[in-house]
Amino acid sequence: MSPIQTNESLRSRLILIIILIAGLALRLYHLDRYSIFYDEVSTMLVSQGIVLEGANQKEVFSTRVLSDSKFWKTPDTIRPDSVFRSFTAVETYIPKSFTPEEFWSPKGIQDYYDAMTRSDIGNSPFYYVVLHTWMDIFGLSDFSARLLSVLFSVLIIGLTYLFGKRFFGVNTGLIAASIAAIEPFFIAYSHQARNYSLTFFLTLLATYFFLQIIENKADKKKTVWLYIGYIFAAGLSVLSHFLTISVLVAHGLYALLFLRSVKGWIRMAFSAVLALSGVAWWLIFGGGYYTLYSLNHQAALYKRMAEENPFHNPFGIILPATPLNVFNKALPIFTDLIIFTNGATDALLGKKNVIVALLAGIILIVWYRFRDKIKTPSWLTHRFPYLLIAATILFYSNHKIQFAILSVSIFALSFIPDLHRKASPEQKKRLWMLYIMALFPTCFLILMAFRGGHTYGLTQRYSGFSFPYVVILIALLLQYYNTIKIEYRILIFVFLTAQLYFVGLRLNEFYQDRSVKYGYFATPRVPNPYYAAAKIIEKTYQPGDTIYYPAPRYEITSEMDRTFLPYSIHDAQLTNLYFPKDAQYVQAMDTTQTERIWIKKRGQQEPVVIMELKGKRYGFE
Repeated sequence: MSPIQTNESLRSRLILIIILIAGLALRLYHLDRYSIFYDEVSTMLVSQGIVLEGANQKEVFSTRVLSDSKFWKTPDTIRPDSVFRSFTAVETYIPKSFTPEEFWSPKGIQDYYDAMTRSDIGNSPFYYVVLHTWMDIFGLSDFSARLLSVLFSVLIIGLTYLFGKRFFGVNTGLIAASIAAIEPFFIAYSHQARNYSLTFFLTLLATYFFLQIIENKADKKKTVWLYIGYIFAAGLSVLSHFLTISVLVAHGLYALLFLRSVKGWIRMAFSAVLALSGVAWWLIFGGGYYTLYSLNHQAALYKRMAEENPFHNPFGIILPATPLNVFNKALPIFTDLIIFTNGATDALLGKKNVIVALLAGIILIVWYRFRDKIKTPSWLTHRFPYLLIAATILFYSNHKIQFAILSVSIFALSFIPDLHRKASPEQKKRLWMLYIMALFPTCFLILMAFRGGHTYGLTQRYSGFSFPYVVILIALLLQYYNTIKIEYRILIFVFLTAQLYFVGLRLNEFYQDRSVKYGYFATPRVPNPYYAAAKIIEKTYQPGDTIYYPAPRYEITSEMDRTFLPYSIHDAQLTNLYFPKDAQYVQAMDTTQTERIWIKKRGQQEPVVIMELKGKRYGFE
């Protein structure tokens, strides 16, 4: 690896600006075209201090009536070994009409605690604080909520550049930023009003500070600021998503390998305590005090689903954590980390095809390593890689070019040991950081899967912290290919360029909302029906009218789900999100039906249907 060049030029800065603009455009495209889904519903409500299904809105949707429980009376029937719970009074909630002004009644800190605890297991308090402030400034809408994710996703591009430039050179930073700008994973999660883009940014920022601290080359004054930066970035990342703890554990693993100073260990230990003090306070005294209970309940529930009903349950496919099931779930996580092999496990069909592609990749590696020791005609030596790939293309029964890309990708990735061997001692240490951060978050999920007995948590978004480091490693490899013989260089770059075409197809599939991998839905969603309903109501409502919402059955799966009514009010809640906060529309729940929002106009007998919701409650049906 050649000496790194970290000095920027006007040209490099202009290129970075173009990359950032392109990344921003890719993230803004179709940003609010499709409706919010279950997780985003939680985001929208929690950020406003509202519990999904209204546990902290009892007075809005109902009137409380207290009645004598007659706890002193003996029940008519007594069953042996039964446990009776007696109370001096029974609370009964009778539904009543309500207005947006009542719905938007002021919320206190306990309301926000309850919302986070009940609707998101106490996870992500920092994200919700940031989002609440953001929407106070830019307004409450799907676009503004998702725009915050876009902001942090673009910041990831910029920070990837800074990381690559600082530790591996300007060219590495620019190439890495380019890959981050078009990476489908980053684009997909910038379109979600969730905490992922924020956590990916904060963990990368924490690692950026951490690696500079470990190398300990800054002056004392700058080092203090690095420690402060690390404490805040690491601490806020855990307060944005609990699974960022896997990144901090990876930092500890790297420190075990390369931190040799006793003072350094003391300082890092102190920094870790300070970084984790915020989440410790949150779990003990803040809104996360039911988190461990909820996590244990969920783990037991998912394990039971995996054992009893793995394919037909409310949470999707959840399989028992057997070695084969874990391998099948983890493999696409690893392959999709690398833009060379993105989508390989989804698109490539046929065991024989896969075996031939793997063998072709291995043969290419062997041929490259031992070509000087293999006696072949001179005309064949330089043409063999092309002839091999051409022959295998003729063999494949489907996805011929993509199988060829897989073979070439295996060959291309085989140069990682060469890259490492030619690096300077300092660069080798930095490469180890890339390896650890690329692998450990997913390995952590694998360990948790075996521990929990199910595969539910084995998903790309929970290990997405790895992407920036893999991107930087790929940027280094792309530069290294310029040092190999031209026939191999052409082979690699031609097929990697072809891979960009297929990445573009996956992005187009995502933009059309037909990507189960990145958008969760095979059939495109309609635009947000609740926003549309709210706008229709604003135009048509007249004093004396009453708006009615469907009241589907509400199923309780844990104590944290318990509210006060036997039916769901989430359709009413979501529609009210998009009303003016001082509106006086009279609204009520319609317990006779479960599918439509309608208005009873004053003086008219026939209902006016505002919105049919069947098939549009994404994640609730």
